[in-house]
Amino acid sequence: MPHVEIVFNQLQKVCTDSVKVKNDLENFEAAIQTIREQMDSIIDEIERVQRETDEPPRKKRQVEEGSKKREALEICDAVLSQIRTRFNFSGHLVASNLFVSEKFSVYKHQFPEAHLNDTCTQFSFLDKNRLKTELQVLYQREELSTTSGAVPLSILLNEEGLNCTFQETLKLLSILITIPMSTSEAERSFSMLKRIKTFLRNTMKEERLSALRMLSAEKHFVSGIENFNNKVIENFATKKERRMDFMYRKL
Repeated sequence: MPHVEIVFNQLQKVCTDSVKVKNDLENFEAAIQTIREQMDSIIDEIERVQRETDEPPRKKRQVEEGSKKREALEICDAVLSQIRTRFNFSGHLVASNLFVSEKFSVYKHQFPEAHLNDTCTQFSFLDKNRLKTELQVLYQREELSTTSGAVPLSILLNEEGLNCTFQETLKLLSILITIPMSTSEAERSFSMLKRIKTFLRNTMKEERLSALRMLSAEKHFVSGIENFNNKVIENFATKKERRMDFMYRKL
């Protein structure tokens, strides 16, 4: 499922924050919900293509297609349930709603009092009145409101020398940046040094495993090679010891 791969890659990024993660998960959940709601039209389209390219479906095949629809709906429900349970943000992450750049234009005219109250309840050491004033200025300033994400916004405020002006805002941004995004925070990235040490300690000399480790360690280098996947496929297809002929002439 492409949507799962997309959200996986988004959550695996090292330079991310709770604001981006929240937006990515909301987009993923909306996409899966859309697929679930459009399941009837998707099944109808599949059946239409099958009628045009194949013989009329038999009774047994019709029953199988009905069961496939039920299974597809169950998969969508399972994915939605897991994404809501596994990435169920607790109350202390409600502060991320204050820094969603897409909503700054709305916050400019309608300040998010509820989010501010919940945030100050979780972090009682914040000066609520000052934080509200700083956020109101932040939403009004176009050069600041166009910055997306807690990390870029924090960097921008520091680079512009606004540490004292946005003191409470920077304090809250620092909290958001350091707070774990999910229950799987520790699994998001692995130390390359640990990978190399594990590789050196491993006594297995299987070439396939060694190649996979090398690809993992040098993934940034591999991603820069033009048409890398096609070159691998061509190399595989031209191997003489293959039982099947993978080379075809273009007509």
